Amino acid sequence: MADNDFNKRQHKVWKNCKLRIFTVAQLEDNSIQMEKDLNQYMYNLRIEAEVKIVEMSNSDISAYTYERTLMMEQRTELLSNMRLQKETAQSIIDRAHNPTSLESKDATLETVVEEAIEFNDAANSLELDRSQYTFSPSEAKSLGKELGKELFQMKPDKKNVRRMHTAVKLNEVIVEKSHEAQLVILNLPTPPRSESGEQNYMEFLEVLTEGLDRVVMVRGSGREVVTIYS
Repeated sequence: MADNDFNKRQHKVWKNCKLRIFTVAQLEDNSIQMEKDLNQYMYNLRIEAEVKIVEMSNSDISAYTYERTLMMEQRTELLSNMRLQKETAQSIIDRAHNPTSLESKDATLETVVEEAIEFNDAANSLELDRSQYTFSPSEAKSLGKELGKELFQMKPDKKNVRRMHTAVKLNEVIVEKSHEAQLVILNLPTPPRSESGEQNYMEFLEVLTEGLDRVVMVRGSGREVVTIYS
């Protein structure tokens, strides 16, 4: 982050801008010492910046945060089901158009019969899947109610609620302190290690940056070298 701030100040567009650095602290942290250490660090780097410590209390989770988390998980679940149905239908079509087993020279009569039965079942299933997408108005309305009932019976994961709460509170502080800033630089939160968390991760980032016009998110590799001249 310090390297990025220094590079920005070398650019002709940003070299005359006023730099403010905000650090989030909990109530149990020594905010005075944190501000003192950060000011000393900026001085050693020859970076002129105004340092501010923002204390965030462990406030109760709001109804908005709970609802936002629930909507995120409902959307993720719905997209997952749609993707699964699409993959299943495509696999049936691919299998029907590419009967590789029937073309094998070593195929026995029993194998040929089994494959023919499977292809016939696949074709019937495909027609059945297609017919499922044709509904009368009453059937469509009933299906929508059932799907909506299943989604709204979901309860959000506690970890997701806590992450959403953090993103919402940070966004409130950033908007309050920097809503008129021409550029906001944020530390990029740690990306998820599994693919299943990618959609939720992007939702958290969207909440974190909501209401901000121009944002740059930076995350270091942990191997950066900062030279301090005494």
